[in-house]
Amino acid sequence: MEPEQVLELMHSAPERYESVRAALRYRGDGSTIKAVRERFLRSEAGRRTFGEPTEPLKDISHSEPDGPFGWRCRIWRVDDHRWRQETELPGGGVDITVSTGRMRTVGTTEGPPGTSEMWECRIGRGHPSGDPGWLMATDTFWTMYPFDPAGFASIDGELEQLDLEVEAPVLWAGREAVRLRGVPVEEWEGPPEPLWWGADEYEAVVDAERGVLLRLASRLKGKDFDALEVEEIHFDERFPEDTFASREPLPWR
Repeated sequence: MEPEQVLELMHSAPERYESVRAALRYRGDGSTIKAVRERFLRSEAGRRTFGEPTEPLKDISHSEPDGPFGWRCRIWRVDDHRWRQETELPGGGVDITVSTGRMRTVGTTEGPPGTSEMWECRIGRGHPSGDPGWLMATDTFWTMYPFDPAGFASIDGELEQLDLEVEAPVLWAGREAVRLRGVPVEEWEGPPEPLWWGADEYEAVVDAERGVLLRLASRLKGKDFDALEVEEIHFDERFPEDTFASREPLPWR
């Protein structure tokens, strides 16, 4: 396959499944992330995006530690409106966040009309306070983009701005996949989320049939410093009736 064909596959990913159930793992290197973030904030792109820093960079507090950190979660997804996420809490327990798919109506106080009703609960003794990366884990942008990667695979998207090549096919999480390797052609104009500014190489592993992302990594000097990976994935299952209602962790069949 050519890079353009892989990007088109990613762009049409949501059309290629009825449902998806997946286990995800994130790994980051806090020291490198802090270093590339500081370089970005000092860059012209950083100033265009966030303006001049209002305090010395050394005084800006971020959640990452000085070493490796990470988190795991499980996803049940039908579409942008019907999904469930169970994220492991540090110290035990689970945080459950659900979008029910029931649209809010005029007069409700839980959110704007036309958006899906959502709820969240925590089970067990764990608590995320002070846990590195926890805000990333609970921001569903960082956990849902693998299943609808159209935004950064489209024309003018982040991947389109890289010099891409397709490497040998791989088997990932039991799925036949295509590996894309990309290097920056020029400096990003802003933060290229979900990629990281400051990497010298990026890697994407794409399901060859469904187009979803099985791995996305930002690398520096040959090493990952930010990587989200699918550990297990299943498509087109019929979910139990209580999937988007149960306030207890669901069994992982």
